[in-house]
Amino acid sequence: MDAYAVVMAGGRGERLWPLSTPEHPKPFLRLFNGKSLLEATLDRLAGLFPEERTLLLLREDLKPAVEALEPKARVVYEPSARDTAGALVLALAHVAHEAPQARLVLLPADHYVNDTQLFQNDLTAALEAADPPHVVTLGIPPTRPETGYGYIRLGARENGWHRAEAFVEKPTYATALHYLQSRQYLWNAGIFAFAVPTMEALLEAHLPEHYRAYRALRAAIGTDAYPEVLAEHWATLPKTSIDYGIMEKAPHVRVIPARFGWDDVGTWRALERTLPLDEYDNAVAGTGRHVGVETRGCVIYAQDGLVATLGVSGLIVAQLGKTVLVADKERAHEVRELVRRLENGQAS
Repeated sequence: MDAYAVVMAGGRGERLWPLSTPEHPKPFLRLFNGKSLLEATLDRLAGLFPEERTLLLLREDLKPAVEALEPKARVVYEPSARDTAGALVLALAHVAHEAPQARLVLLPADHYVNDTQLFQNDLTAALEAADPPHVVTLGIPPTRPETGYGYIRLGARENGWHRAEAFVEKPTYATALHYLQSRQYLWNAGIFAFAVPTMEALLEAHLPEHYRAYRALRAAIGTDAYPEVLAEHWATLPKTSIDYGIMEKAPHVRVIPARFGWDDVGTWRALERTLPLDEYDNAVAGTGRHVGVETRGCVIYAQDGLVATLGVSGLIVAQLGKTVLVADKERAHEVRELVRRLENGQAS
């Protein structure tokens, strides 16, 4: 089987501000064992996909950071962010140019996975189940009533996978609790496997503008016209996600419950879940120092220097250079709104 891995690393990670910024987004953060999330993702894929069949998609403005990282992958640059459906079009064009019948696994660059062997086993199973016209997704068994993720409703079970009955948007807390208790829903981790002809047909049926861009790009790859064709089609490509544009409408979707531990590390609370806690339930990270007195249940990040806390609990305190974030841990999901207000000059 010709199989390719496509790693999407274009997200900004606004909810992890000020740790994650547009110039240094979440995939480049060194949070675990001195490696960036992107490097960890590529390492997990290395046992299954050779470097020449591993594509890394990033925004062109991140080129200096990518070159400093020297990733073990073929880098494909996006002129600007066009959401995950845009990344899919560009990746599919490059793979189809080389191997028109190949199978792909498409995944984000910035997730936490706790078991590489189980991850590779599940990816292999997904690729094997991705015979046309099926798309296969890995769903994460939920461990809490999470309102920040999309869900997949499970259908009938066959041969180690389930039929995916529906993709469901982020729910309310009450609905998420029902999903958890029913055991009929999995978290949508955004990990998909499919064959090139399968996705071509889905693009043509559901995203015709993306399909036209795909056809043009595929024909232009390897020619002098490629930069011009990319610029022309990319400028007018609508921003939409794979979930909304394709998966919610695809008729033949299989879902495999993942066996590895997973987190999207999308918020400060998510980072807390992946870090060891001290005897007072504080999660502390960074290369700086933290000294706490009567400090409990906090998330502390010190890039350098000293962060000192006294008599506080349930806070996020993050120091990066001259920027400091202090927030109620229960409102970690609102950091994105804070960032947007700062960008618009609306914060007071």
